[in-house]
Amino acid sequence: MTTEPRIIKFYETTLRDGEQTPGVNYFPGEKLVIALALEEMGFDTLDCGFPISSPGEFEAVHLIATKVQKSEVCAIARANLDDIDCAWNAVKRAAKPAIQPFISTSPLHREIKLGKSRKEVLELARVAVAHGRQYTENIDFALEDTTRTEQDFVLEICEALVKEGVRFVTLCDTVGYALPWEFGQLVASVKREFPTLRISAHCHDDLGMAVANAMEALRNGAERVDSCINGLGERAGNAASEEVIMAIRTRSADLGMDVHIDTTKIASVSRLVAKYSGMQPQWTKAVVGRNAFSHGGGIHQDGVLKDARTYEIMTPESVGLSANERRISMGKLSGRAALAHQLRELGYELEQAQLQRAFEMAKLLLGKKKTLEELDMRYIAETALGRTAASATVQSSLNVETAD
Repeated sequence: MTTEPRIIKFYETTLRDGEQTPGVNYFPGEKLVIALALEEMGFDTLDCGFPISSPGEFEAVHLIATKVQKSEVCAIARANLDDIDCAWNAVKRAAKPAIQPFISTSPLHREIKLGKSRKEVLELARVAVAHGRQYTENIDFALEDTTRTEQDFVLEICEALVKEGVRFVTLCDTVGYALPWEFGQLVASVKREFPTLRISAHCHDDLGMAVANAMEALRNGAERVDSCINGLGERAGNAASEEVIMAIRTRSADLGMDVHIDTTKIASVSRLVAKYSGMQPQWTKAVVGRNAFSHGGGIHQDGVLKDARTYEIMTPESVGLSANERRISMGKLSGRAALAHQLRELGYELEQAQLQRAFEMAKLLLGKKKTLEELDMRYIAETALGRTAASATVQSSLNVETAD
């Protein structure tokens, strides 16, 4: 009998933690456009903001709450009654409202940030959940800086929150400190003590391990991942939504997991978020980077041109790109297959001897400039075909005789 894969949930926080990226500031209308796009992708819960932080933030969360129908609309709040009341007032008109209070739990944060004892922090957390449940059963709670908190205290707080009827407890690697096996062990220990508790994993990328930590959390019993499109977030960002999604979808059979996310909308939503945030993904960014489906080495290019599966574990189409967005870049490390492909794209079919001539010219020219532009490629092709002489500039760069 085939076992059905476990469906992973997402607490998508591009609209809140993503906006905490230094330099990012969404207007309410922009937040709504992004929220509707995330809803259309199929995200379970949208973390829409921190309503008490400003009138504009309250307005944005309230606006989203009136428009989004399929996803939960969640607002965060500090573990105090005024914050929770404000959060509820912002989301209460939503078809599926939710609130997530939070509090810092680590010794460093308790002493420096809060000036409170373990007992006081625990009581604030407990009261926050109890108060929020007067409004809705969709009350989650986040333990900020969980990975630098004493494990016995994590378990103590979880026990109190379970008694108050918390829905999800979010374990936070707030400063990206955890190593994957450490975070996995933390989740496993909480799950072992409280088998029915639903756990969400909130991981930051300070050491470049946010997605790895999130995956380890899922392997050890977490049901949900907090994530941001394009890996936005404080400092080095959060676990990137697109990376977690495609890791699960690509390795679904091995993980025993899957997602209810429309992956073909990943590229368009990534570009939408980049537009409104002003933050473009780095070229080598997994899944959505400009080079994610680009190939520069000759061996790789030859393989991809014969069968893309040789060097691609997902297709451009699977994330919403067209097949022609797979790029074969002609560089000094490229081979003849890449050159023939690029010339064919420009309408040139060269015989073997002509291709060799064009290849030699391309290599010489790439010793003088970083990339070959279309004009360069056309000159090379025409010259190799013996139909025209290269321009003085190109000929000088090539330092080869052109055909008569």
